Amino acid sequence: MNTPRTLVVLMLAALAPLIAPSAWLHGGGFPDIAVLVVMYVALEAGPAPAAWCGAALGFLMCPWTAEPLGQSAFLLGLAGFVTGTVRLSFNRDLAVVQLALVAVSAFAVRMAGAGLAPGTGGVLAAVPSALLSGAATAIVAPPVFGLLEWARLLKGRRRRAARV
Repeated sequence: MNTPRTLVVLMLAALAPLIAPSAWLHGGGFPDIAVLVVMYVALEAGPAPAAWCGAALGFLMCPWTAEPLGQSAFLLGLAGFVTGTVRLSFNRDLAVVQLALVAVSAFAVRMAGAGLAPGTGGVLAAVPSALLSGAATAIVAPPVFGLLEWARLLKGRRRRAARV
């Protein structure tokens, strides 16, 4: 991974929820940028880098979330590790597989966060917003993945043209 670029991308992903309207965040209408970055790393680099990236991103998000310290880090790290492990079993180059993994991961992170949060309406009350968040995240995944590829987040991913 390209360390300075990775740090910039992680900071931007951690700050993204601060610019979104809070009604969109709670209702699920805003795509989960943190999940998108972790899923990109999981699909391109594998489970271990995705778990580290998810944990780092979760800890960067901790100062301005109402969640307990480390909850986002745990959920994003676990989602990155599981997705990175699952992608080894499937053809990760298919766009349908990538979109399905992103949607399921965004849904699972939102549901797990609702299940761990005290004083909420319960997990069943979070299902509609989690479904909407998964769909919104999957819809914006291709352009965000293209942007992360263009930014060369991972070292050596672009093939250089052969010299003649």
